[in-house]
Amino acid sequence: MPHRAVIGADSVHGTVFVSGHGCRAGVCVPGKSDAALRVLRWDLGGQGNQVLEAMLEHPDMTLSDAVDMIERENPGLTGSNAKDKREAEEAPEPPEPAPRRGRAGPEVAALLQEFATFRHLLKPGEAKEVEAALKEVAAHPDPEAIAALRRRLRSLALQAAFWRELAGPAKTANALGVVLLRPDGGVLAQGGASAPLMEETVAAAMRGEMERRGTGVYVMHLSVGRLVIARGKSVAVATLFRHAPGKEVVSVLERTVTAIEENLKAADKTFGNPALAARYADALLKLVQRIAG
Repeated sequence: MPHRAVIGADSVHGTVFVSGHGCRAGVCVPGKSDAALRVLRWDLGGQGNQVLEAMLEHPDMTLSDAVDMIERENPGLTGSNAKDKREAEEAPEPPEPAPRRGRAGPEVAALLQEFATFRHLLKPGEAKEVEAALKEVAAHPDPEAIAALRRRLRSLALQAAFWRELAGPAKTANALGVVLLRPDGGVLAQGGASAPLMEETVAAAMRGEMERRGTGVYVMHLSVGRLVIARGKSVAVATLFRHAPGKEVVSVLERTVTAIEENLKAADKTFGNPALAARYADALLKLVQRIAG
Protein backbone atom coordinates (compact mmCIF):
# COMPACT_ATOMS: atom_id res chain seq x y z
CA MET A 1 0.00 0.00 0.00
CA PRO A 2 1.53 3.32 -1.02
CA HIS A 3 2.59 5.69 1.69
CA ARG A 4 0.25 8.64 1.83
CA ALA A 5 1.44 12.19 1.92
CA VAL A 6 0.58 14.17 4.99
CA ILE A 7 -0.19 17.72 4.01
CA GLY A 8 -0.69 20.59 6.33
CA ALA A 9 -0.45 24.33 6.58
CA ASP A 10 1.31 26.56 9.08
CA SER A 11 -1.53 28.77 10.31
CA VAL A 12 0.90 31.30 11.73
CA HIS A 13 3.21 31.77 8.76
CA GLY A 14 0.83 30.69 6.01
CA THR A 15 3.27 28.21 4.50
CA VAL A 16 2.89 24.63 3.33
CA PHE A 17 4.83 21.78 4.94
CA VAL A 18 4.86 18.20 3.79
CA SER A 19 5.84 14.84 5.17
CA GLY A 20 5.46 11.29 3.99
CA HIS A 21 7.46 9.11 1.63
CA GLY A 22 11.03 10.31 1.73
CA CYS A 23 10.34 12.91 4.46
CA ARG A 24 9.93 12.95 8.20
CA ALA A 25 8.90 15.69 10.58
CA GLY A 26 8.72 18.17 7.73
CA VAL A 27 12.34 17.45 6.70
CA CYS A 28 13.02 15.74 3.36
CA VAL A 29 15.45 12.87 3.12
CA PRO A 30 18.11 13.36 0.40
CA GLY A 31 17.27 11.45 -2.78
CA LYS A 32 13.54 11.38 -1.96
CA SER A 33 12.79 15.07 -1.85
CA ASP A 34 12.22 16.16 -5.44
CA ALA A 35 8.43 16.47 -5.04
CA ALA A 36 8.74 18.18 -1.64
CA LEU A 37 11.25 20.64 -3.05
CA ARG A 38 8.84 21.58 -5.83
CA VAL A 39 6.11 22.18 -3.25
CA LEU A 40 8.40 24.39 -1.21
CA ARG A 41 9.52 26.23 -4.33
CA TRP A 42 5.89 26.96 -5.24
CA ASP A 43 5.24 28.14 -1.70
CA LEU A 44 8.25 30.48 -1.79
CA GLY A 45 7.01 31.81 -5.13
CA GLY A 46 3.79 33.04 -3.46
CA GLN A 47 1.59 30.20 -4.71
CA GLY A 48 1.30 28.32 -1.43
CA ASN A 49 -2.53 28.60 -1.12
CA GLN A 50 -3.11 27.35 -4.66
CA VAL A 51 -0.82 24.40 -4.06
CA LEU A 52 -2.43 23.61 -0.70
CA GLU A 53 -5.92 23.59 -2.18
CA ALA A 54 -4.84 21.32 -5.01
CA MET A 55 -3.18 18.87 -2.65
CA LEU A 56 -6.16 18.74 -0.28
CA GLU A 57 -8.36 17.71 -3.18
CA HIS A 58 -6.32 14.52 -3.54
CA PRO A 59 -5.52 13.30 0.00
CA ASP A 60 -5.30 9.66 -1.07
CA MET A 61 -2.25 10.16 -3.33
CA THR A 62 1.41 9.98 -2.48
CA LEU A 63 3.24 13.26 -2.46
CA SER A 64 4.98 12.56 -5.76
CA ASP A 65 1.73 11.63 -7.50
CA ALA A 66 -0.03 14.65 -6.01
CA VAL A 67 2.67 17.01 -7.22
CA ASP A 68 2.53 15.53 -10.73
CA MET A 69 -1.27 15.97 -10.81
CA ILE A 70 -0.98 19.54 -9.51
CA GLU A 71 1.42 20.36 -12.34
CA ARG A 72 -0.98 18.89 -14.91
CA GLU A 73 -3.99 20.74 -13.50
CA ASN A 74 -2.10 23.99 -12.96
CA PRO A 75 0.13 24.58 -15.97
CA GLY A 76 0.94 28.02 -14.66
CA LEU A 77 3.04 26.52 -11.89
CA THR A 78 5.20 24.59 -14.33
CA GLY A 79 5.33 27.49 -16.74
CA SER A 80 6.72 29.74 -14.05
CA ASN A 81 9.44 27.25 -13.24
CA ALA A 82 10.19 26.71 -16.93
CA LYS A 83 10.42 30.46 -17.45
CA ASP A 84 12.82 30.79 -14.55
CA LYS A 85 14.89 27.91 -15.95
CA ARG A 86 14.85 29.43 -19.43
CA GLU A 87 15.94 32.81 -18.10
CA ALA A 88 18.75 31.16 -16.19
CA GLU A 89 19.91 29.37 -19.35
CA GLU A 90 19.75 32.56 -21.42
CA ALA A 91 21.69 34.59 -18.88
CA PRO A 92 24.98 35.86 -20.31
CA GLU A 93 27.99 33.78 -19.49
CA PRO A 94 30.42 35.34 -17.07
CA PRO A 95 33.50 36.84 -18.74
CA GLU A 96 36.52 34.62 -18.97
CA PRO A 97 39.09 35.39 -16.32
CA ALA A 98 42.09 37.35 -17.51
CA PRO A 99 45.12 35.17 -18.21
CA ARG A 100 47.35 34.88 -15.24
CA ARG A 101 50.64 36.60 -15.56
CA GLY A 102 53.80 34.86 -14.59
CA ARG A 103 55.49 35.53 -11.35
CA ALA A 104 58.58 37.66 -11.20
CA GLY A 105 61.44 35.21 -11.19
CA PRO A 106 65.19 35.02 -11.69
CA GLU A 107 64.92 36.60 -15.14
CA VAL A 108 63.60 39.88 -13.76
CA ALA A 109 66.27 39.84 -11.05
CA ALA A 110 68.93 39.34 -13.75
CA LEU A 111 67.53 42.28 -15.74
CA LEU A 112 67.66 44.50 -12.65
CA GLN A 113 71.29 43.56 -12.08
CA GLU A 114 72.16 44.16 -15.74
CA PHE A 115 70.45 47.55 -15.62
CA ALA A 116 72.46 48.51 -12.54
CA THR A 117 75.65 47.58 -14.41
CA PHE A 118 74.98 49.59 -17.57
CA ARG A 119 72.83 52.42 -16.21
CA HIS A 120 75.68 54.92 -16.67
CA LEU A 121 75.37 54.51 -20.47
CA LEU A 122 71.84 55.97 -20.44
CA LYS A 123 70.73 59.56 -20.19
CA PRO A 124 68.99 60.40 -16.87
CA GLY A 125 65.55 60.46 -18.50
CA GLU A 126 66.11 57.14 -20.28
CA ALA A 127 67.44 55.57 -17.08
CA LYS A 128 64.28 56.58 -15.18
CA GLU A 129 62.10 55.19 -17.96
CA VAL A 130 63.86 51.82 -17.92
CA GLU A 131 63.80 51.74 -14.12
CA ALA A 132 60.04 52.36 -14.08
CA ALA A 133 59.51 49.58 -16.65
CA LEU A 134 61.56 47.19 -14.52
CA LYS A 135 59.50 47.99 -11.45
CA GLU A 136 56.32 47.38 -13.44
CA VAL A 137 57.38 43.93 -14.65
CA ALA A 138 58.61 43.07 -11.17
CA ALA A 139 55.16 43.83 -9.76
CA HIS A 140 53.14 42.55 -12.73
CA PRO A 141 55.28 40.21 -14.86
CA ASP A 142 54.45 40.26 -18.55
CA PRO A 143 56.41 38.16 -21.09
CA GLU A 144 56.30 40.79 -23.85
CA ALA A 145 57.45 43.58 -21.54
CA ILE A 146 60.26 41.40 -20.21
CA ALA A 147 61.39 40.58 -23.77
CA ALA A 148 61.43 44.29 -24.71
CA LEU A 149 63.53 45.13 -21.65
CA ARG A 150 65.89 42.25 -22.40
CA ARG A 151 66.49 43.64 -25.90
CA ARG A 152 67.04 47.15 -24.56
CA LEU A 153 69.56 46.02 -21.97
CA ARG A 154 71.31 43.71 -24.44
CA SER A 155 71.98 46.69 -26.69
CA LEU A 156 73.55 48.44 -23.71
CA ALA A 157 75.76 45.42 -23.07
CA LEU A 158 76.94 45.47 -26.69
CA GLN A 159 77.61 49.19 -26.46
CA ALA A 160 79.64 48.68 -23.29
CA ALA A 161 81.63 45.89 -24.96
CA PHE A 162 82.39 48.19 -27.91
CA TRP A 163 83.70 51.00 -25.70
CA ARG A 164 85.66 48.54 -23.57
CA GLU A 165 87.37 47.12 -26.61
CA LEU A 166 88.04 50.57 -27.99
CA ALA A 167 89.56 51.79 -24.73
CA GLY A 168 91.53 48.59 -24.10
CA PRO A 169 95.03 47.83 -25.35
CA ALA A 170 95.27 47.31 -29.09
CA LYS A 171 95.51 43.75 -30.34
CA THR A 172 98.80 42.67 -31.80
CA ALA A 173 98.47 42.76 -35.58
CA ASN A 174 99.61 39.87 -37.71
CA ALA A 175 100.94 42.13 -40.46
CA LEU A 176 104.04 44.00 -39.21
CA GLY A 177 105.43 45.96 -42.15
CA VAL A 178 105.26 46.40 -45.90
CA VAL A 179 107.75 47.38 -48.60
CA LEU A 180 106.98 48.16 -52.25
CA LEU A 181 109.91 47.28 -54.54
CA ARG A 182 111.04 47.51 -58.13
CA PRO A 183 112.01 44.25 -59.82
CA ASP A 184 115.71 45.10 -59.23
CA GLY A 185 115.06 45.47 -55.48
CA GLY A 186 114.88 49.27 -55.36
CA VAL A 187 112.50 50.58 -52.66
CA LEU A 188 109.44 52.55 -53.81
CA ALA A 189 107.68 52.93 -50.44
CA GLN A 190 107.64 51.38 -46.99
CA GLY A 191 105.34 51.39 -43.98
CA GLY A 192 105.05 49.93 -40.49
CA ALA A 193 107.85 47.86 -38.93
CA SER A 194 109.75 47.44 -42.18
CA ALA A 195 113.24 47.95 -40.74
CA PRO A 196 114.04 44.20 -40.66
CA LEU A 197 113.35 44.08 -44.41
CA MET A 198 115.85 46.88 -45.04
CA GLU A 199 118.76 44.95 -43.59
CA GLU A 200 121.30 44.12 -46.26
CA THR A 201 121.17 40.36 -45.83
CA VAL A 202 117.35 40.28 -46.00
CA ALA A 203 117.22 42.74 -48.90
CA ALA A 204 119.71 40.64 -50.83
CA ALA A 205 117.71 37.48 -50.14
CA MET A 206 114.55 39.17 -51.42
CA ARG A 207 116.24 40.33 -54.62
CA GLY A 208 117.61 36.88 -55.27
CA GLU A 209 114.22 35.23 -54.64
CA MET A 210 112.40 37.62 -57.00
CA GLU A 211 115.00 37.13 -59.75
CA ARG A 212 114.79 33.39 -59.41
CA ARG A 213 111.03 32.95 -59.19
CA GLY A 214 109.73 35.87 -61.28
CA THR A 215 106.09 36.94 -61.11
CA GLY A 216 103.67 35.35 -58.65
CA VAL A 217 103.23 34.97 -54.90
CA TYR A 218 105.75 33.19 -52.69
CA VAL A 219 106.79 33.00 -49.07
CA MET A 220 110.16 33.42 -47.41
CA HIS A 221 110.76 32.16 -43.88
CA LEU A 222 112.77 34.72 -41.91
CA SER A 223 113.87 34.77 -38.29
CA VAL A 224 111.47 37.66 -37.63
CA GLY A 225 108.42 36.11 -39.33
CA ARG A 226 106.93 35.11 -42.67
CA LEU A 227 107.64 37.31 -45.66
CA VAL A 228 105.00 37.13 -48.40
CA ILE A 229 106.06 38.59 -51.75
CA ALA A 230 103.49 39.37 -54.46
CA ARG A 231 105.38 40.30 -57.64
CA GLY A 232 104.18 41.66 -60.94
CA LYS A 233 106.11 42.74 -64.01
CA SER A 234 107.10 46.18 -62.73
CA VAL A 235 106.41 46.20 -58.99
CA ALA A 236 106.44 43.86 -55.99
CA VAL A 237 104.81 44.10 -52.58
CA ALA A 238 106.69 42.40 -49.73
CA THR A 239 104.77 42.10 -46.45
CA LEU A 240 106.13 40.77 -43.16
CA PHE A 241 103.74 38.70 -41.02
CA ARG A 242 104.06 37.11 -37.59
CA HIS A 243 102.52 33.92 -38.95
CA ALA A 244 101.21 32.74 -42.30
CA PRO A 245 98.27 34.86 -43.55
CA GLY A 246 95.07 33.55 -45.07
CA LYS A 247 94.00 33.40 -48.70
CA GLU A 248 92.06 36.67 -48.43
CA VAL A 249 95.24 38.55 -47.50
CA VAL A 250 97.18 37.02 -50.38
CA SER A 251 94.33 38.00 -52.74
CA VAL A 252 94.52 41.61 -51.54
CA LEU A 253 98.28 41.73 -52.18
CA GLU A 254 97.83 40.33 -55.71
CA ARG A 255 95.08 42.83 -56.54
CA THR A 256 97.22 45.68 -55.21
CA VAL A 257 100.05 44.78 -57.58
CA THR A 258 97.58 44.51 -60.49
CA ALA A 259 96.03 47.92 -59.66
CA ILE A 260 99.44 49.60 -59.57
CA GLU A 261 100.52 48.15 -62.89
CA GLU A 262 97.23 49.09 -64.57
CA ASN A 263 97.87 52.76 -63.77
CA LEU A 264 101.63 53.23 -63.89
CA LYS A 265 101.37 56.97 -64.56
CA ALA A 266 99.55 57.59 -61.26
CA ALA A 267 101.88 55.12 -59.53
CA ASP A 268 104.96 57.01 -60.73
CA LYS A 269 103.46 60.26 -59.42
CA THR A 270 102.65 58.71 -56.03
CA PHE A 271 105.94 56.89 -55.51
CA GLY A 272 107.88 59.86 -56.84
CA ASN A 273 106.71 61.86 -53.78
CA PRO A 274 108.18 60.42 -50.55
CA ALA A 275 105.29 61.73 -48.44
CA LEU A 276 102.64 60.29 -50.75
CA ALA A 277 104.58 57.04 -51.03
CA ALA A 278 104.74 56.70 -47.22
CA ARG A 279 101.02 57.43 -46.89
CA TYR A 280 100.22 54.83 -49.55
CA ALA A 281 102.34 52.19 -47.80
CA ASP A 282 100.74 52.95 -44.40
CA ALA A 283 97.22 52.75 -45.86
CA LEU A 284 98.04 49.43 -47.54
CA LEU A 285 99.44 48.04 -44.28
CA LYS A 286 96.30 49.06 -42.33
CA LEU A 287 94.11 47.36 -44.92
CA VAL A 288 96.13 44.16 -44.69
CA GLN A 289 96.10 44.29 -40.87
CA ARG A 290 92.34 44.65 -40.84
CA ILE A 291 91.91 41.60 -43.03
CA ALA A 292 94.68 39.49 -41.49
CA GLY A 293 93.63 40.26 -37.91
